[in-house]
Amino acid sequence: MEDPAKSLSAPPSDGGALTRFGPGYAALIGLIALAILLQAIFAGVFIEPGTHSGSLDAHKVNADVTAALGLIAAIYACALLRRAARSLAIGSVVLAVLLIAVDAIGHAITDSSDDGLTPVHIPLALACFGLTIWLSARARSLRRAPAG
Repeated sequence: MEDPAKSLSAPPSDGGALTRFGPGYAALIGLIALAILLQAIFAGVFIEPGTHSGSLDAHKVNADVTAALGLIAAIYACALLRRAARSLAIGSVVLAVLLIAVDAIGHAITDSSDDGLTPVHIPLALACFGLTIWLSARARSLRRAPAG
């Protein structure tokens, strides 16, 4: 019988890592995708003319949560999936870096009240969303691939 404490501390063999930890990873990436989608909704409310400080505040808080989730997903992928799915580990680190950059650019925009960085901020956020879709599809395809 395998020691439960040992099985949680050490990553399993390559074949079992995706089966065991893939669903948790997929859930994290799904939460990040949802958070990015919420970002677009919050932004759509405060970008239109008028003052909508509540939506701007929600956008700021959700951006910080999204960046934190990205960091958690990168750590999770590197710790538990790196041997079985190197592409997921690398993609997750790239996603975390991009999300932190988007968050920093967003804070720079609001702190300076200058929308000059918006043309960088929005496409970068869309790239992050696209990367979450790719990571999700990649994780799914790796889990369905025949062992061999």
